[in-house]
Amino acid sequence: MPSLGLKNMPPCFFYGSLMEPKVLNAVTRPGPDADTFSVRASVKGYTRYTYHNQPYPGMIASQDPNEIVEGLLVFGHSDLERHRLDQFEGSEYPRTTISITVHGRVPAKYTIDKTSDYEPETTLAAFVYLFTGPIDHLDLTRPWDYEAFKREHVADWMTTDDTFKIMVERTGQ
Repeated sequence: MPSLGLKNMPPCFFYGSLMEPKVLNAVTRPGPDADTFSVRASVKGYTRYTYHNQPYPGMIASQDPNEIVEGLLVFGHSDLERHRLDQFEGSEYPRTTISITVHGRVPAKYTIDKTSDYEPETTLAAFVYLFTGPIDHLDLTRPWDYEAFKREHVADWMTTDDTFKIMVERTGQ
């Protein structure tokens, strides 16, 4: 069962590798009582680029205030799962809060006030792991592509890539 403190915690917006359920579950390792809900969402005024020599991106503020990054909004992570996400993301991706827009209905049991659904196109606060490392760690000539990540990288990255293994090991037990 989620802790009482969890009930008022913002959901997490994922814009990169953690949009892939296999990757997200490898990191959070949800227990049998896990109760999460996912919905498509977006954030305005940001852009994402591929991290140099890696299959994952970093999201940074865009020079175009109308640029949109599509992603996945996940409600219901436990405190332990959030800790694992914090550890996985590391120091270049601190957790912060931004405004996002949901693109589907969110049942009331997952909303902050627990009394009414979020309707599509509702704007709300969400946690996100924004890239804050040196800008030269991102390849600003290569916008990140989720479909290419799923098609070309996810299976190998999760099973053979040392960087992924180290990132997951950082999350602890």
